[in-house]
Amino acid sequence: MQGNILKIWLSPDSAKKSRYGWRTLGGILGIAALAVLLTCGGAVWLTASGAPVELLSLGLCLGISALTVFLALRLGRRSVQDATAFFWMEGDRLFAVDARSLVYHGRDVLSHAAATMEVQQFLQKLAENPYLPAGADEIRRVERIRENRSHYALVCQVRHPSQRTVRRTYFLVKGLEDQELLLHQLERRKSWENDLDAAENRNPFFILLSALACGGFVLLCVLSHPAVARLPQDIYFPCLGLAFAALCVLVYFAIRQSRGE
Repeated sequence: MQGNILKIWLSPDSAKKSRYGWRTLGGILGIAALAVLLTCGGAVWLTASGAPVELLSLGLCLGISALTVFLALRLGRRSVQDATAFFWMEGDRLFAVDARSLVYHGRDVLSHAAATMEVQQFLQKLAENPYLPAGADEIRRVERIRENRSHYALVCQVRHPSQRTVRRTYFLVKGLEDQELLLHQLERRKSWENDLDAAENRNPFFILLSALACGGFVLLCVLSHPAVARLPQDIYFPCLGLAFAALCVLVYFAIRQSRGE
């Protein structure tokens, strides 16, 4: 028994009439359709223009991949923001829940789509009749609050209903009603020891290092491509794989930097 709810915070979309499911599924289909359209359109243009197809196709592939990753990350962040709710309970206890964790996601596409719509239904019910879900985590300590352009990234130590204490990152979308009250409650749970114990932020160093590595391998791919043939063709595919791996590392540390981790 956790007591009565003193205040609940939902994203502006969830607080009205949640469109979480339609927005998420529509975004996924839109990104996939855009990637296919750009790929087909680019292939037709390269063929009709008479340009060096081998070299420009590499740039087209990398550009479309980068755009797809960027749009997918934005969609994922928005989905996390809309699915997260905060609860201030009697006894000055603060809880948070990611609604996606309360719904089973199957391995196939149809199961995932059904689970996404269940999250939307859950958010609608929560907005109409607020209650503390059984799977909510209690925020025991806030390690860092990082402000970004559209949201705050919160690194917290939370206690699961199973009594385990774990570290978790939440996203607080800007524009919530009584947002300052929630930020005040979060600030109260920060310890002055957090500032003393804060480790050096090495994310920018690894972002720069992985960006240089990715750029270097892309350059090797270009020089070893049959259309250029400045380097042995045998190193083309290994360098392409290493460039992709470096890009994944770059995205990983960029996400950590954005989250304040």
